Amino acid sequence: MSAHDFDVVVVGAGAAGIAATRALKSAGLAVVCVEASNRVGGRTHTDTKIFGVPFDMGAHWMHTEHVNALKAPGLALGLDLYAAPDNAMTYGLEDDAVLWDEVDEIHDAINEAARIDAEIEASTGIPTDRSLADIWENKGPWSFTAAMTFALSLARDMPDTSLRDISAWEGGDDWFCREGFGHLIACTARGLPIRLDTPVTEIKSFADGVHITTAKGNVKARTVVVTASVGVLAEDIIRFDPPLEPDRRAALELVTMGDYNHAGLLFQPNALPVQSDAWLTYHLEPDASGVARGGGFLCNISNTGLTSFESSGSFSKDLQKAGPESAIEHGLETLVGFFGTAIRKDFIKGYATAWRNEPYVRGSYAGARPGGHNQRAVLRQPHAEWVHFAGEATHPTQQCSVSGAHLEGLRAAEDVLAQLR
Repeated sequence: MSAHDFDVVVVGAGAAGIAATRALKSAGLAVVCVEASNRVGGRTHTDTKIFGVPFDMGAHWMHTEHVNALKAPGLALGLDLYAAPDNAMTYGLEDDAVLWDEVDEIHDAINEAARIDAEIEASTGIPTDRSLADIWENKGPWSFTAAMTFALSLARDMPDTSLRDISAWEGGDDWFCREGFGHLIACTARGLPIRLDTPVTEIKSFADGVHITTAKGNVKARTVVVTASVGVLAEDIIRFDPPLEPDRRAALELVTMGDYNHAGLLFQPNALPVQSDAWLTYHLEPDASGVARGGGFLCNISNTGLTSFESSGSFSKDLQKAGPESAIEHGLETLVGFFGTAIRKDFIKGYATAWRNEPYVRGSYAGARPGGHNQRAVLRQPHAEWVHFAGEATHPTQQCSVSGAHLEGLRAAEDVLAQLR
């Protein structure tokens, strides 16, 4: 291959791609980031036009504040970051402890089962990783709702949720960004060499680097960092030459994009009798297939009057197929059931996301199916020497999070620097 155009091409301008690009640029390498869509941020995107207030269409929660890699940059930018208030509500229960004590019991059971599975795998060499459904016990009327708090977070149904993936998650307190988490991420991209509307269609590896084909021409580089979602990789939206190896293909069958969507519901101020940023849980029951036909609500976000109905798993996928009005009406009708028909007159407008339908994303974020937790390590391995991968799907303990994606972008940048030195 002839002379390179760049030292490094970063594919994707989400949290991982932005972090990798900034680190590589700061190290003095010639780097460019190519983004398929018309904006930066990927699955972390704040819209202010739909409702006239910040609406995080993707990630909103700044999870695990004590190790969250975006907290310090957000504060340095002067953004209004604050701890999620402890004002969760459970409709149908006078004492929330009935639910949350059971959530704690299930979490303990998950950790113990994951420990046993890991020991069995270590002693036998047989991959062992049960599902959440395998250990769930119906101990009372709120047992299913308690278990669904874990499946909801991983954007999956209980039978499709890896115990070891849940157990590996590094928990902690959550924070919010008043201006929107997507706004924070967009701010971190300022000043970086990013080319929008430039989808990559092929990455071909050679002895001395890579040849990258985009919709706007070809680019030659010494190496490449791919931060595209596992949904994009699994659907071969980007072709690789040589093809992705069988182990990675198998991993893409086990670490897959889940479904988690928001139906934003804007009300007049004080229409709902809830505090700002209150998480509202309610009783869930499985349908005939074992799927919960409901979710939860983040109410009066940052005191703006905007409430978000959160759905996940098969139910969220079904709502996407039915069209945006289905999610909006389901969320609104559920709130009417809680607070009465009077709130309808204070309802202004709604908007529902559909991440599965986004052509350059293909889902919300990557959860592990049973047997898949260890496959995250496979996905982070380089391919054909010069092709590196990074994203929330490859982080072992902050998976499914923006912080995990950011940290993996930094890790990939370090790997590139070590390779090119």
